[in-house]
Amino acid sequence: MKNINLKGIELKLIGAIVVSLLISSPISAYLYSLIAQYVPGGYAVYVNTFVTLIVTTTFILIFARIIIIRPLNLVELSIKQASKGDLTTLIEYQSNDEIGRLSSSFNEMINNLNHIIKKTNQTVFEVTEHSSQLNTVAEENNRAIEQITYSIHEINGGAEGQVESAHDLVDVAKEVSSNMSESASSIQKVSTLAMSTNEKAIKGNEMVIDTINQMNAIHQSVGHASGVISSLEEKSKTIGDVVGIITGIADQTNLLALNATIEAARAGEHGRGVAIVAEEVRKLAEQSTRAGEDIKNIIIDIQSETIQAVKFMDEGKLVVKQGIEKVDQTGKGFTGILEDIKEISKQTQEISVIVENVNQHSLSMVTKIDDVAVISEQASGSIQNVSASAQEQNASMEEISASVTLLNKMAHELLKELQTFKVA
Repeated sequence: MKNINLKGIELKLIGAIVVSLLISSPISAYLYSLIAQYVPGGYAVYVNTFVTLIVTTTFILIFARIIIIRPLNLVELSIKQASKGDLTTLIEYQSNDEIGRLSSSFNEMINNLNHIIKKTNQTVFEVTEHSSQLNTVAEENNRAIEQITYSIHEINGGAEGQVESAHDLVDVAKEVSSNMSESASSIQKVSTLAMSTNEKAIKGNEMVIDTINQMNAIHQSVGHASGVISSLEEKSKTIGDVVGIITGIADQTNLLALNATIEAARAGEHGRGVAIVAEEVRKLAEQSTRAGEDIKNIIIDIQSETIQAVKFMDEGKLVVKQGIEKVDQTGKGFTGILEDIKEISKQTQEISVIVENVNQHSLSMVTKIDDVAVISEQASGSIQNVSASAQEQNASMEEISASVTLLNKMAHELLKELQTFKVA
C-alpha cells in the first residue's frame, strides 16, 4: 500500500473541503429541521442532501478562489511583464504550496536574468572599449610599417647608387647603416606593439567566451520559464475539468429542483412548502451554474494568456539564440585576429634578421671597397624581400583593423538587443 503524502495546494483544498463541511453541517441540520416539517421523511432526506451539496460546493468555490485563483492572477501579471522585457517586478506571494514555489522560482529567475543582463552589458561595453583600443594600435602599426617601407625604398635607392659610384660607397654605406639602425628600432616598436595587441586580443577572446556562456545561461533560464508556464497551462486545464464537473452537478440539481416543484404542485396545498424550497434550490443551482461558467471563462482567459506568454518566451529564446550566434561570430573574428597577430610577430622577426644582415653588409662595405658591387646587389635583393614582407604585413594590419571594426559593430548590435530588457 502506497503512503499518501499531501502538501501544498492539495492540503489546502482538503482543508477547505473540511472547513466547508464543518460550516455546512449546522446549516444543513437547520434546513433539515425546517424541511422535515413540510416534507415526508424520505423526501426530506433527499432535499437536505441537495441543499448540503450546494452549500458545501459554494464554500469550496469561495476557498478555491482565495487559495488558487488570486495567487495565479499575481503570477500571471508578473509573467506578462517579464514577457514584455520588464525584469523589475517580483511576485509578492509567500507560501509553501506549489504556487509559492513557482513564485519563488520565478523571482529567482528574474534576479538571475537581471544579474546576467547587467554582466553582459558590462562585458559588451568592455569589448567595445578594447576593440577601439585595438583599432588604435592597428593604425599605429600601419603608420610604423609605412615608415619602414619608406625607409626601405630609400635604402634600395642608395644601394643602386653604390653600384654606379664606388667613390661614394663609404658614405652611402654609413647612411645605410644608420637607416638600418633606425629600421631595427622601428621594427622593435612594431614587435612590442604586436605583443601588446596579442595580449589584448587574447583578453578580448576570453571576454567573448564569457559572453557566450552567459548568453547560454540566459537561453536555459528562458527555456525553464517556458516549461513552468506550460505546466501552469496544464493545471489550468485540470481546474477547468473540475469546474465542468461542478457545473454538471449544479445542472442536475436544477433539474431535480424543477421535478420537485412539479411534484409539489401536484400535491396541492400540502406541497406548497416543498415548492418554495425547491424554487430556492433551483435558484442556488442556477447561481452555481453561472459561477461555474464564470470560473470556466476565467480559466480560458488564463490559458489564452499562458499561450501568449509561451509565445513571448519562445521569441525571447530566439532573440537570445541570435545573440549567441552574433557573439560566436565575434569570437571567430577574434580568433582570426590572434592568428594575424602571430603572423605579424613572425614577419617582424624575419624583418629584424634581414635588417641586421643588411647592416652587417653595410659595415663590411666600409672596409671592403673591392666587394662593393657584390655586396650592394645582395643588399638590394634583401631590401626587396624586406619591402615585400612589409607590404604583406601592411595588408595583415588592414585585415586586423577590418576585423576590429566588425567586432565593434557586433558589440553595438548586441548591446542594442540587450537594451530591450528593463532591469532593476
